[in-house]
Amino acid sequence: MSHIPQKIGNYNLERRLGKGGTSEVWLAQHCSLADRAVAIKLLLSQDTEWIERFTREANLISQLRHKHIVQIYDHGYQASFYYTVMEYIAGGSLRDLLKKKQQLTFDQALWILRGVGAALDYAHTQGVIHRDISPGNILIEQGSSRVLLTDFGIARETGRSSVTAINKVMGTPGYLSPEHALSATAVTRLSDIYSLGIVFFEMLSGRLPWDHHPGIADVNGGQFTAPKSLRECGVEGLPADIDRIIQNMLALETNKRYSSVESSLQDLDRSLQRHTTPTQVVTSSKDNPRPSKQNNAALNTGAANSLASNPPAIHPVETVLGPDLLKRPLQQARKHAESLLDHREIATILNQWSTQGFFRKKLLGRQIHVHRITNANIYFYTLNILYETREPARLVEKPDYRATSVPLEKELDRWSVELPSPKGFENETGDTITIPGTTRVLNCTTCHEMGKVKCTTCNGSGRIKRPTPTQNSDPTRNIIPAHTKPMASLHEAQTMKTTSGIPSAAAVVPSPLIAACADCEGTGSNRCQNCDGVGRLIQHKTTTWTRHTEVLTTHDDLPEINNTWLQKTCHLNEIYREQYPGIRTDWQSIPELAQLLEDAKTQTDEHTIIRLSEVAISFVPVTEILFDLSDSTFSATDTIDTESTREAHLYSWHIYGFEKQLPHDWRFLNWERVSMVVLGTTVIVLLTIILTITIRSFAASSL
Repeated sequence: MSHIPQKIGNYNLERRLGKGGTSEVWLAQHCSLADRAVAIKLLLSQDTEWIERFTREANLISQLRHKHIVQIYDHGYQASFYYTVMEYIAGGSLRDLLKKKQQLTFDQALWILRGVGAALDYAHTQGVIHRDISPGNILIEQGSSRVLLTDFGIARETGRSSVTAINKVMGTPGYLSPEHALSATAVTRLSDIYSLGIVFFEMLSGRLPWDHHPGIADVNGGQFTAPKSLRECGVEGLPADIDRIIQNMLALETNKRYSSVESSLQDLDRSLQRHTTPTQVVTSSKDNPRPSKQNNAALNTGAANSLASNPPAIHPVETVLGPDLLKRPLQQARKHAESLLDHREIATILNQWSTQGFFRKKLLGRQIHVHRITNANIYFYTLNILYETREPARLVEKPDYRATSVPLEKELDRWSVELPSPKGFENETGDTITIPGTTRVLNCTTCHEMGKVKCTTCNGSGRIKRPTPTQNSDPTRNIIPAHTKPMASLHEAQTMKTTSGIPSAAAVVPSPLIAACADCEGTGSNRCQNCDGVGRLIQHKTTTWTRHTEVLTTHDDLPEINNTWLQKTCHLNEIYREQYPGIRTDWQSIPELAQLLEDAKTQTDEHTIIRLSEVAISFVPVTEILFDLSDSTFSATDTIDTESTREAHLYSWHIYGFEKQLPHDWRFLNWERVSMVVLGTTVIVLLTIILTITIRSFAASSL
């Protein structure tokens, strides 16, 4: 590389301010204009890709005109050097400040965050993604403390081709988003928000949100995980919402981050307002006089701040699950709520309601005087539970046919046995399984390892006695084979003779016959039924498992409204859905969800556990308006002295959903019209009855 020249264009180089891998930044003074100091960035590389990148950076910054972005004055080439003439910022970088102070005060961090956030949000609206938000690229001007964003060297424009190679990672280690660590081409404006969240965390704590540099393998890298909280890092005395906001900015999934830098800053401002704004009360008519009927149509939109109640506390859903929530629906809800702070918008909604029924009070929106507007999200919870039941372990014995070796393994508890993964939230009939480590070989105690037992029929002799046939016996059973027929004794033969010399049947004494035992086939033993003749048994413990599902639902407290009407009329906006093995501990910090979980646990015992759970959370934005009517007895000159007096003259009504639906309410009917219709109907009925009676009387008299 050639020697650095002393002069570039109309500027004399005075001293080097900093040096990077491929460039240097010099302080320079204009040759003829007094006190015209600039910073000149010189490209040291002659590589074609770096020259293209350097030129593109100058083109990008020259198009971005913002008070928090370093301005470009000139760009060119001279004596082997491409250069860019930029605004000189006397001071230093945020990195230098952090090295000196370790961590900043909350006010200092907010000042810098707002400055960088404003610059970044502007760049995003111009289609430019920075891709390298880090303390080294944030400058702080000496004296004015102006914050400026610099170094768009690896920035890219959305919708245009980039010089970055696919799968090439460029950026500052420790400040990359998960998608940036995979490929620089995958970076979006949400990636810049992630990096800005890291910078904000570091300003407050003096360190990164992890103990490693996730995503960079050669710089103490590792997996991207949820960041630590400020409290874990010893930071005390900050509003609790700050951790939630940082967690949202550092959500691992892009759709759970803020959709824009502006949204994150607005959420931060709302959080700080809740901690600093004194409690408001409903303003009286004396302080907030009601407009007359003549000018009621031109309602004052500038009174939004006096109409809005003090910002409500953040709902536990947002506090507990903030980083895991879909941000876009919530941000749309905030914009929706802000639009309903406008008197004219409220009047329009009520006037539209008036036109949707004949008996409704006409032009209701022109007759109201709004005292307070309160916005909230009503959350609906669905809890899917997959229960798993395992029956108590029982001993099972079976013959040891194969004489297989018993595996050497640790005996497990029935709940430690790994089962097939659940198929989602489906009922499963399950199976009977053997518990590992419970198998053993036993000698059969019934047959004493012989495999045979004494025949109980013949008592082990192999023979049985049969009775001798008689005259009343079946003739076929009297036939006794010659070789089995017993020889009668001489005495028996003589006593069996009669006087005629013929034996008498009544005088024959039967003797038992000996035969082979049919049950054991003459062996005197049978196969042992316990071991099936093997002589050994295999014993093990088994358990039977099944799975079944339950669905539980609930919602936040609703105003006096029909829940069926609400869910039919308004779309439920889902912002969270997560499955978890067992129950996620954080869920129990949300009161309504905690009650569902308690109900779910009532079905568990020592034999049944919750194997898998899924929580889905949706919401409907609801706006409460507190107002009085111009035709009420309440006068603009009255003073509200007591709460009861105030409530006697005020109406409360709710606007539901992004659809801005108002439920039917009998209080706002046109009762004069209702009375006239009822009176007219009554007169018609009476006239009809009188006419009918008259006609019948006339007909009867004619007969």
